[in-house]
Amino acid sequence: MAEVALLSTSKGADDPAQKQKNVCPEEGSSIFSRAFFCWMNKILRIGANRTLEFDDLFLLADRCKAENLTKTWTKEWTKQRQTQEKRNAAKKQDKPTSVVWPFIRSQKRIIFFSTFVRVLSDCIHYLNPLLLKQLIEFVSMPNPPFSFGIAIACIMFVSAETRSLLQNFQVNCMFKLNVYYQSTLQNALLNKVLNLSPSARASRTAGEILNHAAVDVEILIQAIPYLQNLWSVPFQFTLAMIMLWFTLGPAALAGVTIMLIFIPLNYFSSRYIKRYQIAQMKVKDERTKLSNELLNGMKVVKLYAWEEPFEERINHLRKEEIRLLKKVCIASRLIDIFNATGPFLVAMASFTCFIFLSEDNVLTPSIAFVSLTVFNQLRQPMRIFAQLINTFVQAAVSNKRLSEFLSEEELQPGVIGVADPKVVKLEEASLNWQGAKFDPTLRDLNITVKPGQFIAIVGTVGSGKSSLLSALIGEMHVLSGKVSVGGRLGYAPQQSWITNKTIRDNVLFNENYNEEFYQRVVRACQLNNDFQQFPNGDLTEVGENGITLSGGQKARVGLARAVYEDGDIYLLDDPLSAVDAHVGQKLYNEVIGPSGILSKKTRLLVTHQLQYTREAEVILVMNEGVIAEQGTYSELKKKQGLFSKLLEEMNSQRRQSENAEEEEPASVRKRKSTMTVDEKSRDGDGQGAKLVQKEQVMMGRVKKSVYVMYFKAMRLINAIGFFGFFLAHYAATMLRSMWLSDWSNDNTLRVEQPSNLTVETRLAVYGAIGGFEVILLLLTFIFLTLGTIRASYGLHAPLIGALLRAPIGFFDVTPIGRIINRLARDLDVIDKMADSLRQLTQSMLHVLMILVLVSFSTPIFLLAAPPLIIGYYLVMKYFIPTARQVKRMESVNRSPILSLFGEVIQGVSSIRAFGKTNVVRQQMMHRVDRFIRCRYMTISGNRWLATRLELLGNTTVFFASLCGTLSAKYFDLSPGMVGLSVSYALTITEVLNMAVRMLSEIETNIVSVERVKEYHNIPPEADWVTEPGPRRDWPEDGAISLHQYEMRYRDGLPLVLKGIDLEIDGGLKIGVIGRTGSGKSSLTLALLRMIEATNGYIEIDGTRTDQIGLHQLREKIAIIPQEPVLFSGTLRFNLDPFNRHSDEQIWKALDSCQLKAFVSSQSDKLDFHVSEGGKNMSVGERQLLCLGRAILRGGKLLILDEATASGSSLHISLRK
Repeated sequence: MAEVALLSTSKGADDPAQKQKNVCPEEGSSIFSRAFFCWMNKILRIGANRTLEFDDLFLLADRCKAENLTKTWTKEWTKQRQTQEKRNAAKKQDKPTSVVWPFIRSQKRIIFFSTFVRVLSDCIHYLNPLLLKQLIEFVSMPNPPFSFGIAIACIMFVSAETRSLLQNFQVNCMFKLNVYYQSTLQNALLNKVLNLSPSARASRTAGEILNHAAVDVEILIQAIPYLQNLWSVPFQFTLAMIMLWFTLGPAALAGVTIMLIFIPLNYFSSRYIKRYQIAQMKVKDERTKLSNELLNGMKVVKLYAWEEPFEERINHLRKEEIRLLKKVCIASRLIDIFNATGPFLVAMASFTCFIFLSEDNVLTPSIAFVSLTVFNQLRQPMRIFAQLINTFVQAAVSNKRLSEFLSEEELQPGVIGVADPKVVKLEEASLNWQGAKFDPTLRDLNITVKPGQFIAIVGTVGSGKSSLLSALIGEMHVLSGKVSVGGRLGYAPQQSWITNKTIRDNVLFNENYNEEFYQRVVRACQLNNDFQQFPNGDLTEVGENGITLSGGQKARVGLARAVYEDGDIYLLDDPLSAVDAHVGQKLYNEVIGPSGILSKKTRLLVTHQLQYTREAEVILVMNEGVIAEQGTYSELKKKQGLFSKLLEEMNSQRRQSENAEEEEPASVRKRKSTMTVDEKSRDGDGQGAKLVQKEQVMMGRVKKSVYVMYFKAMRLINAIGFFGFFLAHYAATMLRSMWLSDWSNDNTLRVEQPSNLTVETRLAVYGAIGGFEVILLLLTFIFLTLGTIRASYGLHAPLIGALLRAPIGFFDVTPIGRIINRLARDLDVIDKMADSLRQLTQSMLHVLMILVLVSFSTPIFLLAAPPLIIGYYLVMKYFIPTARQVKRMESVNRSPILSLFGEVIQGVSSIRAFGKTNVVRQQMMHRVDRFIRCRYMTISGNRWLATRLELLGNTTVFFASLCGTLSAKYFDLSPGMVGLSVSYALTITEVLNMAVRMLSEIETNIVSVERVKEYHNIPPEADWVTEPGPRRDWPEDGAISLHQYEMRYRDGLPLVLKGIDLEIDGGLKIGVIGRTGSGKSSLTLALLRMIEATNGYIEIDGTRTDQIGLHQLREKIAIIPQEPVLFSGTLRFNLDPFNRHSDEQIWKALDSCQLKAFVSSQSDKLDFHVSEGGKNMSVGERQLLCLGRAILRGGKLLILDEATASGSSLHISLRK
C-alpha cells in the first residue's frame, strides 16, 4: 500500500498552470512530497508510458540557472584569487587559486545544513546494533513476552526509515551542489577562454581546453557527493569502535589497530595513484588535442592519404594512456581488496583477542552478532573510503589542472588606450606574443591613422602585417609604448571564422536584422549570386567551420560580417586573397575603395595584391617586425626600395601570365568539353538547408548487443572469470557467517552439551575461510582489471579506424563537438566502467546472499519475500525507462557545449574584436542550462528511486526481525540463527540501494558504449588499397580523361558536376576558372575521389581511378589546398609523416619552397615544433610548407586549389 501511495501523483503536480508552463513543482510541494520526491511522479509516469522528450522535463528554478550561479561564484572566486595572490607574494610562490573553496563558500548554507542532517543520520544508523542486542537477548529468554519482540521489530523499522529519509535528504543536497558546480565551472571555463592573454592561449591547446570541459569538470563534480564522507567515514569508524569497546571490551583495540594500519596504506596508495593519474591526464590531453586537429583537418589528411600515420599516432597515445590507466586500476583494486577484507580482519583480530584475553570471555550470539552487525555496517564506510580515495585523488588532479588554467594570465583591461573617434595611434610601440621576458615581434612602431583614412599594409611573408592588426585588437602584449584605438572595430581575419549556423546568422553575428542595410551589405560583398544557388538562400546552414562553403565564399561572408557590424575602424587582413581576381576587384570597388560602402570609415588593409594600394592614402611596408617604408604609392615607387621590389615581383608574374600561350592545346580540343557545373549548394533542395541534423537519441532499452559487445571487448574468459570468482567469494562469506552462528550457538549450549571442537579449531576454521575469501576476491579483481583494460583499448581503436575510413561527407554533417564528446567523455566513462561493474556485481551478489541467509535462518521469511520482490520489480520497471532516456538526453545535450567551446577557441580573436563576449557567454549559459535540466532530473529521479527502495529494504528488516521473533517462539530457532538473520537484514537497505543505483548507473553508462558502437558502424569509403593495384610506375605521363562524369555530394541532392567529357594530355598546365562557388574545388575532389561519381568515370594514363584503392590514387597526386593546414608535431612530420624521405631530400624541398632560411634559423631545424594549427607560423609560411609537401611527394600530377592566395612568395616558388 505504501508503494502504491508513493507512486501516485503528488499534490499540485497536475495543476493546469504548471502543466502549461512545465514549471518544476518541487518548490511548492508538501513536506511529504519532498521527503519521498513525489513531485517527480509526473515525469516518471510520462517516461513509463511513452518515450520521454526534452520538452517533458521540468524547467530549472531560478536558483539553479547558470546566470545566478556564475554571479555568486565569480564574486567568491575574485576574493579567493586576491587572497591567493597576496599569499603568493608573501611566500614568493606561484600557487594557483583553488576552484573548490570559492564554491564551498558560495554554497555554505546548504553544506552546513546537510552536514547537520548527516550527523543525525549516522547516529541513528548505529542504534541498530543496540536494538539487535535487545532482540537476541529477548529470544534467549525462556518465555519472552511476544509483544516485546514486535515492539523491537517496529522500532527497528522506524529507526531505519528515519535514517533513510535523513540520508536521502542529505544526498540530494550534495547532488544539487554537484549540479550547481558543473554549471558554474563550464561557464567559468568559457569566460576564461574569452579572456586568456596571447601567451597563455599559446601555451594551451584546443584539445587540452576541451578536455578540461569534457573530463576534468566531470571528475571534479563527481567528488562533490562524497564531500561529507571526508568527516562522516571517520565519524562512523569512531562510533563503531565505541560500540565494539562496550561489546568486546579491550579486545576492540585489536580492531582499532587494524583500522589504523589501513590509514597509511590508503594514503601511500593514493599518492601512487595520483602520480599516474596526472601522467594519464597529460596523455589524454595530447590524444584529445591530436584528435581535434585531425577532425579539423580531415579533408587534408584524406587528400594526402595520411590516415595511417595519424591512426598510428593516436592509437600509440591511447596505448600509453591505457598503460597508465592499468597502473591506476591495479593500485585501486588492491585498495579495494584491503578495504573489502577490512571488516573480516577487524573481526578476526577482535575475536582472537577477546577469546584469549580471559577464559571467562565466551563468544555468545549476543556478542558475536552485535559485533558482526558493527563489522557489516563498517563495510559500506570501508568501501566508500576506498572509493573516496580514488575519487579525491582524481579530483585533486583535475582541481589542480582547472585551477592552473583558471589562474592563467588574462588580457589586461586598458592595455589598448582610447584614441579620438575613428583614430588609430601607435607611439613607440613594441609588442610580442609571449610576454615581457621575450624579444619583441613588432618594434618601435609609430603610426597615426586619421579618421576616414585608407591605409594599406604590405610586406613579405612573415614580416608582421597580420601581427600589426592583432596588436590593434588587443591580441598582443604591449612591451613598451602606447597603442590607442578610437571607436568600434570591424575585423576580417585572414582565415575566416565561420560558425555552424545559417549564412545570415554568420553575417549578423547577433546584431539586429535590418533588411535594407543587410541587403546593401550582401550586394556589396558579392553574395547575391551565391544565395541564389543555395536551396534556402541565406537561411542555409553552412556546417562545422563553414564546411559547405568554398574558400572565397567564406572570405566574403567574413567580410560581410565585418561590414554589417557598422564599426568606426576596419581591420581587413587580406580578405581579397581567397577570391577570384574579378570578384576581388568588385569587392575593392564596392566595399573597401574610395567609392565603397566603407569609404567614410577608417580602413587598414593588409594585402599582397599591390594593385589595391594605388588609392591608399598611406602605404606601410613591413619587414621583420618594423615599418621599413611608408608613403603613398607614387612616393614608394620612386624610392626603389622594398616596395618597388615587391611591385616588380608582382608585375613580373603578371607579364609571365600575359605572355603565356593563348591558344588552346590540341590535346584539350580532341573532344569538345560538355562540362557543366552546378554548385547549387551541397545541401540540395529546400529540405537540405538543415545540413547538421540533431543528434540521434536512441529510444527504449539499450540493446543486448551493446552489452555483448562490451563483454566481447573484455574477452568472455575475463568476464566469466570475474563473475565466477565473485560468486565463489560470496559463497565463502556465507559459509564463514554460518560457521560463526554455529560457534556462538555451541557456546550458548556449553553447560548442557559441551562442544567437541576447541576454541582454537573454531577460530582457525573461521580464519581459513576468511583467507580463502581474500584469494577469491584477488582472482576476481585480476579478471576484472584485465577485461576492462582490454575493453578500453578495444573500443577506441575501431572508433578511430571507423572515423578515418568514413567518407568526407560524414564530417560535413557531423559537428566536431559531437565526435569529441565520444572521444573524450564517452571513452572516459568506458575507462571507469570497472568501478560500476564491480560495485553492481558486488551489490547484487550481496543482496542475494542476504536473502539466502535470511531465508535459510528463518524459512518463514519466504512468505514475505514474494511481495517484496514484486514491489522491487515494479519500482524498477517504472523507473528505468525514464532514467535511461534522461541519461541519453544528458549525453546529447553535452555535445553542443563542447561544440561551442571548439568554436570559441578558434574564433576568440573575432569574438573579442567585435565585442561579442557577453553574447557568447549567454549562449553558453543557455546550453549549460539545457544540459543541467537533464542532469537535475537524473539526480531527482535517483532520489525518488532510493526512497522507495530503502522503504522496501526497511520493510525487509521489519519482516526479518518479526520472523525471527516468531521462529524463536514457535519453531525453537536458536539465538545464533536469529542474530545471523537480522544482522544481515540490517545491511540490506544500503546494499539494495547501492545495487539499484549501480544497476541504473550501468544502464546509463552503457549508453557511452552504445554511442561509441554507433560510430563503429559508420559506412566506410572505398578500400584504401586494392589488388591488383596500378602499375608500379603509374602514372607515366599524367594524361587525364573524364567520361560523361557526374557527381553529387550526397544521395538525394542535385548533381554538382554534370556530364563532363574531357581529355587532357600529360605534362600540360591546365587552368580551371569560374566564379567563386562555381565548382572548381568540386572538380578537384572528383579527381581525388573525395566524392564518388554518380555516373561516368575518370582515367589517368588509361587506368580508371574508381578501380584502384584510394591511397593508391591519392599518393600519386600532389595537391596544395586552398587553406594551409598544419598539425602539431615536428616540421619533419608535417612534411613526411611516413619517414620515406632523407634529410637531404627534405632540405632540398625546403630550399625550393623558400623556407630553408626560416628552418635553418630555428634551433631544432627539421625537428622544429609546429604548434597546433601552425599558429607559430604566418599563413604565408604555412602555405609555403604545403608547397614543400607537394614538392617532396613529386609525381606527374600537381593540383593547386587557389594555393597562391596567401602570399606573394608562393608565386615565386611555383614559377621556380
